[in-house]
Amino acid sequence: MRPGATAAAALATVTAAVSVIPLFAGLSWVAPTLVAVLLVALTGALSRAVALTPPLQPIAQLLVLLTWLTWLYVQPAAVLGFLPGPMAIGELQDLARTALTEAETVLSPVPTDPTLVFLAVGGLGLVALVVDAIGVTLRLPALAGAPLLLVYALPAAVIPGGVTWWLLPIAVSGWLLLLAVDARDDARTWGPLIPRPAAPTGAAAGSSAHPRAARASAWSGLLALQAAIVAILAAVLLPTFIPGLSEPVFVSSSGSRPGIGDSGPVSIDPFVTLRRDLVDNPEREVLRYTTDAPAPDYLRLVVLDEFDGETWRAGDVAVRTPLSEELAPPDAPGVAQLPDFTADIAISDLDNAQLPVPYAATAVRGISEPLDDRWSWDPQTRTVAGSGVSAAGSTYAVTAYQLDPTRAELRDAIKRAPDPLVPWLALPDGLTPDLARIADEVTANANTPYAKARALVDYFTRDGGYSYSTQVITPPGADPLQSFLDERIGYCQQFAGTMALMARSVGIPSRVVIGFTSGVEDDDGTYVVQARNAHAWPELWMSGIGWVRFEPTPRIGAGVTQPDYGSSRDQSPNAANEPTAPQPTPADRVDAAPATSGGSLLPVWSIVAVLVTLALLLALPGLAVRWRRRRRTSLPDPRARIEGTWQEWGDEVRDLGWRWSIADTPRQASNRLVQQMPLGEDERAALRRLVWWVEQVRYAAPEQIVASAPAELRQDLATLRKAAWVAADRRARLRSVLLPGSLIGGGEQIEQAPQRETAGV
Repeated sequence: MRPGATAAAALATVTAAVSVIPLFAGLSWVAPTLVAVLLVALTGALSRAVALTPPLQPIAQLLVLLTWLTWLYVQPAAVLGFLPGPMAIGELQDLARTALTEAETVLSPVPTDPTLVFLAVGGLGLVALVVDAIGVTLRLPALAGAPLLLVYALPAAVIPGGVTWWLLPIAVSGWLLLLAVDARDDARTWGPLIPRPAAPTGAAAGSSAHPRAARASAWSGLLALQAAIVAILAAVLLPTFIPGLSEPVFVSSSGSRPGIGDSGPVSIDPFVTLRRDLVDNPEREVLRYTTDAPAPDYLRLVVLDEFDGETWRAGDVAVRTPLSEELAPPDAPGVAQLPDFTADIAISDLDNAQLPVPYAATAVRGISEPLDDRWSWDPQTRTVAGSGVSAAGSTYAVTAYQLDPTRAELRDAIKRAPDPLVPWLALPDGLTPDLARIADEVTANANTPYAKARALVDYFTRDGGYSYSTQVITPPGADPLQSFLDERIGYCQQFAGTMALMARSVGIPSRVVIGFTSGVEDDDGTYVVQARNAHAWPELWMSGIGWVRFEPTPRIGAGVTQPDYGSSRDQSPNAANEPTAPQPTPADRVDAAPATSGGSLLPVWSIVAVLVTLALLLALPGLAVRWRRRRRTSLPDPRARIEGTWQEWGDEVRDLGWRWSIADTPRQASNRLVQQMPLGEDERAALRRLVWWVEQVRYAAPEQIVASAPAELRQDLATLRKAAWVAADRRARLRSVLLPGSLIGGGEQIEQAPQRETAGV
């Protein structure tokens, strides 16, 4: 049954799952996950208890896990209300597909809606199953660390800036416990320890009264504990001091993390957050394209149109259209000129389930070969997505219309949004009141939707004191939106999302788009798009025109441009009164140091905490030795106190590197020691007194044993310890302080002396 290892495996999964907490906006997933882990562990223990064939044990655990998921999420389809029949299994599969699709579009921290909670409960339940099967049933606890590492790696990869430093020791602790329990169980397979028999009744002297060293002391696990703590501290601390690893895992910033994405395809996804691709691999080529458009615009991947208070995500698509069908041209009666253009796009290194296309695309077809039938349109957003497919290696031609309204046309867009666009005006409850207040103040003098939009752009790019940085820290527990409004420093997602919310608060339908800027034109006229071109921007709806791109991010470089909307052909007499697009200063460049980044520096309290932890770690062995010495030399029984003092002297000698054998009599041990260690007359006298008292306890007749130990016993020990310390070399002293060998396999702890009867003496 292995209850200890079973509990350790379950605890290892739970401690690893702690790192998932920052991934969610709430904790409603915790309770069902704990129940799933517990059920998997109990099923594994019972399977082993009844000697179920090992290959069948994980199958039994999987059935129990499916039963729990069925009861939680698809109970109406269950057999007898809880058993996972064929219909329930089908619904669970559909729920899993929906959850994975939603996970590809939401931003972390993700909402705790049922689909994503199902993904957490099922995923961590499967991890618990694998850890139990590998670590307990197969008895390979080291390999069980692989699935636990995956649990920690997921939030470390997708959460902005990674997880906080203190989650790593928690995540590792359960796995270390599993290793320790398995090592203990392995040692027990050699058979039980044979205890030393008690002193026979009537034994007054001789070797039977000589205490023997135990096979292991109470401190035998201290060295392993030290090694584990040192390893964990090294993992979180060394990146701070090693060149090239300037972004340590324990700094909660939104910057890059070296080593992520250095090879393999780039993935631009809201859930994985595009900030990593902005910084980690800025020069990685993603795609190339040619176009006959005079001024190429941004390429769109995903449209996010729902906000729940913390996260922008894509809403459900009611109807998808096969990509083989063409969409109608955009309905823009308010725009006089709506030229069409084509673009031939070749994906070189993009692993996404979306195809980047310009706005407003109407047709997409494969160039070298037809595109997969699994690609389809979202006709509302004019984006292309697929299920179970990747954009990598795709080549396709896009036909689109260039929506480039003039300022006069935008000023004429004054009609209110129709009823179908009401969802794009929704704001969640509990939103910080500062957002609406600032939006009202900024747009107070604007009389048209376009004027309000331009006022918001000016606020973020020029008037509001905002700056661009990927090194941003949101304090734990703080509202990220409120923090952004207060600190006024952020990255493109924050600017885009906040402007979209402000636009909704002043009555303009809005949404957020994830994609790429237009890239850089090569010598042959081909446009090259790199990972650094990943970007987010808001689109606002204008009557008679449709969805119009605005650029609130104060950033130069990576192709970020402020749309001019054809001012060169704007003949309106009021055109000169329109605010011009501001140009950010060089300090706002993506590669420039932010004014108040804060995220790249190690907080002072973290340094202090690490130094205090190291100091305690180094002092722990010395404190243990001091506690042991005081206890041994303060035992109430005088005979036990003498034996304890002798054992302490032997441990001190061995810790300092001198030869000492517990098989020797006290006089033999002292004679050997005098030959090794230079002792003065005072030290020799102290040693003779200590040997005499030990011999009295071990070999004298009971009626000759003193009633109490001499008062100078502790002082003699101190004298001998000082002499041994002075005679030892520096390396031996350091080892005795940091890694005293007596704590690993020291002598027997004597609480009281053996009781001896006088009969027959």
